[in-house]
Amino acid sequence: MADNQTKEKNAALRAIDAVCDLLSSFFLPFIGLLAAAGIMKGIVALLATTGAIVEGSETYAVVNAMGDALFYFIPAFLALTSAERFGVNKFVALLAACILLHPDVTAVMGAGNDFALFGALPVKAVTYSSSVIPILLTVYLLKWCQLLCQKILPEMVRDLLTPPVCLIIAIPVSLMVFGPLGTVIGSWLAAGYEAIYSLSPIVAGLVIGAFFQVMVIFGFNWGIFPIMLNNIAVFGFDTILPMMGGSTFAQGGAALAVALRTKNKKLRTTAISAVVATMFGITEPAVYGVNLRLKKPMVCACVGGAVGGAIAGAFGVQASGFAFPALTTLPVFWNVAFPAFLISLVVSFVVGFVLTAIVGFEDVADEGLTEADVE
Repeated sequence: MADNQTKEKNAALRAIDAVCDLLSSFFLPFIGLLAAAGIMKGIVALLATTGAIVEGSETYAVVNAMGDALFYFIPAFLALTSAERFGVNKFVALLAACILLHPDVTAVMGAGNDFALFGALPVKAVTYSSSVIPILLTVYLLKWCQLLCQKILPEMVRDLLTPPVCLIIAIPVSLMVFGPLGTVIGSWLAAGYEAIYSLSPIVAGLVIGAFFQVMVIFGFNWGIFPIMLNNIAVFGFDTILPMMGGSTFAQGGAALAVALRTKNKKLRTTAISAVVATMFGITEPAVYGVNLRLKKPMVCACVGGAVGGAIAGAFGVQASGFAFPALTTLPVFWNVAFPAFLISLVVSFVVGFVLTAIVGFEDVADEGLTEADVE
């Protein structure tokens, strides 16, 4: 009996490791770009908050695009990395992402009206920009479509017909299934937050702080964005954004502990860069490049985020505008509870750092991060 339980536990751990490694491999190739984009977004938020640039102006549109383009078109980047991981033609995968992001498709989806593809296939209105799950599932489906085409299509027309056949199959499935799936899961999470917050802001802060970065990993975080925007529009402030601050800074604290303890020079460089990025509100380098990959630091960061989120919830910290918590966006959180917000960020960072330093992690080879490390 004990042996069976041990086997089941080991199997579960191997499954978790496989999922973590898979997710990391999708984002590692463009971590540097994610950090740069995060810094740009923070700078734009600071300039807009201080009045250096005016929202809605031509200058704001151009500067904002510099920081927002990568996040808007992230399905295209993920199409390339996931295609390499799944063994799919990169250009076919990239074209699939471009189809989902095409202005005509975006306009149809943006109208918010469900429709029937070819008059028979039901499609829900889903926005694919900045999404993660739909394109990953689409590329995975392309893998099997590609294998099918290689088996059934004559060799003389295989190269010509495989791309269109794959896209004709994969795109409708993505529109009908993969897109709505991410939205539904996000909606469930949003409803769960509202129920928790109505019971206790402290518990709500603890949950948001602990699990927000996990939600980001799976792309479920977009489900609560409409709630934040609606709060600002109706009440003039939002309480979810401040609770996210702890999850951000805790990732930086955990990454700093990794940087100080690792013997791997390349990992140390990556971790230090990730710490800087978290200060500007971007956690992807810390999550995918360091903490998630090493597992234990990710758990420690989630605990730190929970503590910081609970502090922000307990003191009712508010955000007067839509801006992710960062050093450059602190003016957005300026109110009577601002000192508590700063305390929540510092505590989260320290808890993430201390727990990671105590718990430790399994270090990687001295020669640095290689493709073999993430496969």
